[in-house]
Amino acid sequence: MKFIDANMFYYYMFKSKYTEQAAKILKQHHDLVTSTGVLNEVMFVIIRRLAGKRLGIRRIAKLRSYIRSNGVGFALTELERFVKLIEALGIAVLQDYADSRELLEAMAKYNLPPSDAVIALTCKHYGIGAILTFDEDFKRVPWLKVIP
Repeated sequence: MKFIDANMFYYYMFKSKYTEQAAKILKQHHDLVTSTGVLNEVMFVIIRRLAGKRLGIRRIAKLRSYIRSNGVGFALTELERFVKLIEALGIAVLQDYADSRELLEAMAKYNLPPSDAVIALTCKHYGIGAILTFDEDFKRVPWLKVIP
């Protein structure tokens, strides 16, 4: 199994210098998994980017207020595109795993922010030894091979 980090999805979905590379990587690998936390992160970035671009909303409080009143219709097409990508590639979605003590230890030992430490611990919990990411921080995690 190979875990897909959020940035692999970002680069695939949003034009950047890594878009072609991300598409190639996602299509050439099999037995792919990600986590509920990664889904949350990617969906939030989609909503945030589109709120800024389409609605001129930059502040989180204003975005939350807008969603409370109007929903996420302004981003549904792109959110659906993301869900279809997960389905088309047959990506399994795992529940995140992080014991509070292990999380703190992983953050301290490998100099990781909390979200990356959760991903590393989720991979360890499920016996996943490789991660598809452009994030160099995971190279400090001994049980993960970083691809590319």
